[in-house]
This record gives sequence, C-alpha cells and structure tokens, in this order.
Amino acid sequence: MTNRISLNRLAETLIQESNTPFSTEDFAKSLEGRWQKQVSDSAMKRLKKVLLNHSSLIGIHDSNFIPFRAVVEKIGHVSLSVQLGAWELKQGILIPGHRLTPFMPPNLEESELTFLDADGNEIPKLKKSYFIQDVVPFYQYCSRFPEEIEINEWIPGKSCMTVTVWDMQSFYKNFSSRPGDALLIDLVDYEKGVYRVRPYSSRQYRLDRLRMRALYIALATQMDPLCQDEKFCSTGLEKQLLRILFSMDAKVFREVDVFSVTDFLESLKEWTVVGREAGGVQMVPAWQTDPGPFIRANANRAVKGELGSLNKIFKDLQLAFDALEFKSMLYTVMASDKYKLEAVFFLLFGGQGDLFTVKKQHEAFYGYLRELLFKICEDLKTRESHLIANLREQCVDLKFSLVGVLRFLEDREIGLEDLPADLLNQIIELDHFCTDTLHRFAERECPPDLKFIRDLRVALKVVLPQLSIVEEEVYSRLAIY
Repeated sequence: MTNRISLNRLAETLIQESNTPFSTEDFAKSLEGRWQKQVSDSAMKRLKKVLLNHSSLIGIHDSNFIPFRAVVEKIGHVSLSVQLGAWELKQGILIPGHRLTPFMPPNLEESELTFLDADGNEIPKLKKSYFIQDVVPFYQYCSRFPEEIEINEWIPGKSCMTVTVWDMQSFYKNFSSRPGDALLIDLVDYEKGVYRVRPYSSRQYRLDRLRMRALYIALATQMDPLCQDEKFCSTGLEKQLLRILFSMDAKVFREVDVFSVTDFLESLKEWTVVGREAGGVQMVPAWQTDPGPFIRANANRAVKGELGSLNKIFKDLQLAFDALEFKSMLYTVMASDKYKLEAVFFLLFGGQGDLFTVKKQHEAFYGYLRELLFKICEDLKTRESHLIANLREQCVDLKFSLVGVLRFLEDREIGLEDLPADLLNQIIELDHFCTDTLHRFAERECPPDLKFIRDLRVALKVVLPQLSIVEEEVYSRLAIY
C-alpha cells in the first residue's frame, strides 16, 4: 500500500515537472528511472488512467500528452486582453472569470490568484455579492463556476452570487478608464497564479484588432482537421484551446502578442460552444451539434410520416421535445394533482395546428402513447423519493415554461431568427439543460446518483433566475411589438 501511494505521488511530481510533450512509454521510462525498479502492468494501467484524466495534461492521438506547462512556456509572453464593460467599471472591480483562459492554473481557485499593478503592488481582493445575472457572463466559458449562491425565494430574478473580486477603483480612476477600454493581463508566475495588470485603451485595442483577427483566423484554420479527433471533441474548452495554441507556429506569437479568449470564441464561424454532460463547456463543429427543438427548420417542411417510434414521430413533427423528455413530463403530470392533462397536451401539441397530416402516423402515435401511459401507471404504483420527484417537477415546469415561450412567439409570428442573439442563446442554454436533466429522470427504475442530484440543485439556483429573465424579456418587452 505504501509503495502504491508513493508511486502515485512520484507520478504526480513527474507530471508537474513536465514541460515538453511525452508519450505513455516515455512517462513509464521516466517513472521507472526515478522509482528505480520496474512498475507492474496493473500499476501502469492505473497510471495511464491518471494521465488520461489529469487536469494538467492534454491527451492527443496515440497516447501522447501535452503538459499545460509546455503550452504556457510557449505563449507565456502573450498578454490577455480583458474588455471592460460599464457594469464592471461602475462597480470598480475586476472579475477574471473565463477571460483568464489559458493562464488559469488548474490547481488553484480563482480566490487564490494575485493581481499586481504596474508598480508591482498587490491589488486588494474582496468577497462581494451581486445579482446572478450580473455575474454569470464572466463565467459562461468556465469549467469551474462559483457555488456561493443565495436564492431569493420571493423574487428569483434578484438572487445573488458571492464571488471574489479585485478592487480596481483607484486603477480605473488613475487611467480614466471608460467602457470600451480594456486591460492587459501579463503572466508573472503561472504556478502561483500571479499576474500584472496594465491599461489598454480602446484606441490601441482598435489598432491591434486587425492583427488579433489574423491570429484568430489562423487558430480557427488549425482547428479544422481536429473535428475528426475524438479526444479533442470530447474534452473541455480549456484543454481544447491550449492544444490549439500549442500547435501554432511560434513565429505567429512573435507577431501577435495579445489574445482574448472571448474575442476568439465569438469570431468562430464553423465551431460553437456547448455545455458538456460532465460539466463545463467545449467547442464542437457547428454541423455536429443537434440544434435542438428551438432551432427549427422551415415550418412548412413536408412531414414524412415516420412511424418507427415515438421519438421519430416527434422529430418528424418538429416538436419542441423528444420522447424521453415527454416521458419525464408524464411521470410528473400523472403523479400530481397540480396539472390538468388536457392543458398539458394542449400546450405540448395544440400549438402545431393540424398536428397529424398522415393518418397512419396519427394511429401509430396513439398506439405508442397508450403503451407509454400503461408503463407509467405501473411505475407510479412504486413509491419514489420525494427529492427525486421534486427535482424532476422543477425541470418539467422549466420545460413547460420554455414551450410556453415558443407558443407565445409563434402566435405573434416572431421567428427565432428574429430574436436578439443574447436572448436566443439563453433560450438554447435553458433548453439543453432541460433535455439533459429530463433524460436522466426518464428512467425511473434507475434514479440519478448523488453527484448528479447535488450538481442539479446548484444548477437550478442559476437557471431558474435565468428563466425569469427570459420570460421578462419575451412577455414584457417583445410583447410591445
């Protein structure tokens, strides 16, 4: 037992010391050299899993790895551009969030970072609470999200999040910073999480933007062949970005010494950022993403009359949910007196006009529905955890609200393509959240594990206020038009 623990520690030391790419075989030789004896096959298998899942290593083809340190040493001279908005300036603070990518050490929390001014003086940091909607944009591309959330039960839209911020009031005042200006963040010590902050005027930003744009195009071009790489497409955004940056020719970074992860992601045309099932976000080719029920094709597209399954029928009819989501909804609706089945079915199916234009499809739908309702009634005879039922109900209510938003837009002939980009993205994010969670709740005989439940309870504290914002935007503002 002692040797195994020591071997794991030695492996961790080697990983942290690595500053060049290596293969599994290279790592095994180095490990055995330091260990001074042969490592057993079973121990090596365990260590391979450690390498594959390590937070400081980027896995590439043929069991090769790139240490984060290797990427940082290659691009450590590049300054990160952090655009300043009116809210951040008004508060007199800096919230790094995802904008510190790719220089965020994986072993440190954001609260452990240190920022210095141009004279080397440490900028004070504070713990402060703000409305969730004000803070969320700083973390939308992060794998790690603040968990100190205080829900306002009476007014969910006024719920708060506590985060670490850096007091920049004197800095902004000294440099007369205005909205549109930016900061340049230079890496001082990656291991300790130390950075230096400099002003970056909007004028200089505009002058540099053309060169930065050329860099982003080069990075996007470098990504094209990676869409077929399973390892690249399955990992998180930070590792994806570090891999791309490492693959670039070093001379590119001698010509362009400023980078912004936000600007880069927003410049992408062929790739998009989506949520990961394991948590966080990742980049995937736009053509690979399932656009989801809220990004629908032309409503006049001919129905093929699919009969094969309930899911195929729903997809053929372009409904705003799939069969597993529908099953989760029925578990909740049939188990509670809160809902009227007729009203639910009208919400889900009534907004489509003449839903069935193919008689055989109509008959097949009701055949599948009868089978599903029979199974659900049988399942409901077995008691279920109140916690699970309550969480499923919250997710079902969220999905119903989103379908209601869709019906409202359809009634007013407002196309999704007509919505502001921010609002559309919020709707899509909420819908993906519903799809992921309702799929997990659809198998009643296999309840979700404790980790999923814990993560979901935290996530609901974020998405419910976000839903309130969407409904306010749609029902109160769009309704005017």
